[in-house]
Amino acid sequence: MKSALFHFKQFSIRQQDSAMKIGTDGVLLGAWAMLLTEDCFVLDIGTGTGLIALMLAQRYPNAIIDAVELNEAAALEAKFNFKNSPWSNRLNAIQASVQDHALNTPKKYDHIVCNPPFYQGAYPIDNNARDSARNNASLPFSVLFASINSLLKVTGICSLIVPFTAFEVVILEAEKNDLFLLHSTKVKGNDDAPFKRVLLSFSREQNVPTENDLCLELSRNIRTLAHQELVKDFYLSKP
Repeated sequence: MKSALFHFKQFSIRQQDSAMKIGTDGVLLGAWAMLLTEDCFVLDIGTGTGLIALMLAQRYPNAIIDAVELNEAAALEAKFNFKNSPWSNRLNAIQASVQDHALNTPKKYDHIVCNPPFYQGAYPIDNNARDSARNNASLPFSVLFASINSLLKVTGICSLIVPFTAFEVVILEAEKNDLFLLHSTKVKGNDDAPFKRVLLSFSREQNVPTENDLCLELSRNIRTLAHQELVKDFYLSKP
């Protein structure tokens, strides 16, 4: 039987119960999101296995990280992964919707990260946990940004990864909640491929946003130098 553990350089993740398994999107966001200060409070929305929270705990030794997850099985698995990591004292998994968390916590966060559900309503939700975890109807961008607005400090930043096709919609929803684009990184699989994802950071200040592109592969399973540099502290496998 294939092991349910996925090993990174400094931690391992069990993913047998979580609906959404480890994927490129989560790894990219966990490696890309830049925290403004070493000593900060971070919230990971929809943590799943806890991947992004664990990556940020590795990158920022003084960060205190809460990770909310609606699905019970995934929340329990995130707790397991946190407990078995080197940073268990700085990681806290919470089974709750982000809306409920926003209502029940007095905390305000310096940085909020989220790899949100990405299907935009064209895919009906059934009782399958994976479908629910991937479907935007389970956490619409309007609800997501309203919650972020409630939970983020005045000086805070939020970072997301979304489908490139949702780029403009996400920016509009963020602006409705007084969050403005700070930086974007457009992501494509190879030089000949269209952009598929975009990494976004938002703040409460209106500035001229910066942008860049990221190409993931030179050829099949061969990462570009930029991709290698971004994830070098995490993957055990060769480029």
